Amino acid sequence: MQRYIRRVSRVFIMAGAASAVLFLSAPDAEAGCSKRVVLYNAEWCPYCRQVRAILARNGIKYTIRDATSAPVQSDMLKRFGDTSVPRMLIGNAVVEGVDEARIKRFCR
Repeated sequence: MQRYIRRVSRVFIMAGAASAVLFLSAPDAEAGCSKRVVLYNAEWCPYCRQVRAILARNGIKYTIRDATSAPVQSDMLKRFGDTSVPRMLIGNAVVEGVDEARIKRFCR
């Protein structure tokens, strides 16, 4: 029983140390975005999910526009000529598809 308690105690201590390291680590200097970011998105789209993960990983705040709704589709047709997703506006720049390097570049 004492071995089990020591083993469990070690696991908790190691987990606590690991979480402290993660919590205290310096944030990425390039995290976030100085420009307004709008993501044209469809909930069912796996590529949109990848873009949302990229934005979250880089600490970029964004607004989601549901590309499956009629008003947003109308707006997309006027702006871009089609309704394909994922598509982002970063400031005035358009980023299509899953492209983390371009997202970071336009957010600088």
